[in-house]
Amino acid sequence: MPPLSAILLLAAAFPIAAAKPNSVSYWLMLRSDGRTWCGFRDQTEFNSEVAKMNLVPEQSAKVIYSSGKLTEVTAQVTPQSEDWVVIDVYTVAEENLVLRRTDLLTRAQLKIVQTTAIRGGHAQALHVDSVTTLRGQKAELPGDIDIPRVTVSANLSAMPFMPIVSEMRMRSITKLCKKLK
Repeated sequence: MPPLSAILLLAAAFPIAAAKPNSVSYWLMLRSDGRTWCGFRDQTEFNSEVAKMNLVPEQSAKVIYSSGKLTEVTAQVTPQSEDWVVIDVYTVAEENLVLRRTDLLTRAQLKIVQTTAIRGGHAQALHVDSVTTLRGQKAELPGDIDIPRVTVSANLSAMPFMPIVSEMRMRSITKLCKKLK
């Protein structure tokens, strides 16, 4: 089986699909210093930057605006050990958010999909929708499994990379790297 890094970044987190009319996407990654976020309007340039790093960024994201409104945020967390990956897809649904979380556990060879709703700035408990092996076969969730603890964001504008996206949109630029406090 290929290393997790080879199959995950962008393949699982950011599937290439037909763009929605009037949509604009931003791809972001946290550099290895742990403080510098880089944003890209061009997915190919983003992929090239990731390849230059020679490792999967610990945090990466894709932000989509449709008709000028934020419609989706995908955030991926991958520790350097690559023992697991958490991919959160937040979808804006009227005044609420829907979160679909995918936990990929390499040691246990499991894929766990969980969902929740976020209303009024408060996330409800995540509930398990499906458990499969990394090869797609139905599986049971073992009682002794440790699911990674990644904080659910109840406020998308407070995510650490959103100031980069805001500045890129305001200045109409295609690439921006900035060290955040």
